[in-house]
Amino acid sequence: MTTLASPNPLRVIRRVAAATLAAGMALFSAACANMSEIVAPTPPAIGLYELRIYNPAPGKAEALDARFRDHTIGLFKKHGMTPIGFWHAVTPAGQPKDERLFYLMGYKDRAARDASWSAFAQDPEWKQVYADSQKNGSLTTQGGIENIFLNTTDYSPALNQTPAATPRHWELRTYTANPGKLENVHNRFRNHTLGIFSRLGMTNFLYFRPVADQPAQTDKMVYIMAYPSAAARTTMWTAFSQDPEWVKVRTESEAAGPLLKSPGGVVSVQLTPTDYSPLK
Repeated sequence: MTTLASPNPLRVIRRVAAATLAAGMALFSAACANMSEIVAPTPPAIGLYELRIYNPAPGKAEALDARFRDHTIGLFKKHGMTPIGFWHAVTPAGQPKDERLFYLMGYKDRAARDASWSAFAQDPEWKQVYADSQKNGSLTTQGGIENIFLNTTDYSPALNQTPAATPRHWELRTYTANPGKLENVHNRFRNHTLGIFSRLGMTNFLYFRPVADQPAQTDKMVYIMAYPSAAARTTMWTAFSQDPEWVKVRTESEAAGPLLKSPGGVVSVQLTPTDYSPLK
């Protein structure tokens, strides 16, 4: 008769413990993966942009920057908005100081934008930040916040949010077309101007059509450019104005009359990124 050896109790305990630990680690890894999906979802595609322009109250520009840097941008992200770029206006030589703050936001659509801003306005953290920052007076002038809703044109480059290693010099340009000429302007950009800009070393960032329900934006187009430096911007625009291809395109496209209003058909604001801007 064969005698069966009794199992070693300590060995059995170790095997059970090892199996339990392995199962626990697998469950933990799965939970972490699920948690990652919840905490860091893929941002929705941007279908609507908003350009916002703030006019700081006298002496409040630094406080306004601090509020964006330390609080507001984080709260924007918390509520599903996409902060893209923040810029200070560059004051032209010999002109009064221009302290305006420009920034560009992205949203899935208008409904998502309105829902996010509503949630932001009701956020207890924002209410406390706003109250604390306004104790010594408003950070912006009366009526000092402007906004424009924008859609990208069919020929606009895709949004590139990669910051440059060295902050670039930026420019916001707004064109007002003569009545009936706006599509001619877009055609000229689509078929010629963007290519010439690129050939001369300029960076075509984004090109926009203002959303249609904004009467003040009738017959306008808006675009944003980037350059290695302010000096490079001057050199590149001088080269553009003298470029044989551009001279020919402009002459042919304006055979039936100028496409842009004069004066006031071109408004340019040169910009420099803030230290807290996601885009440089």
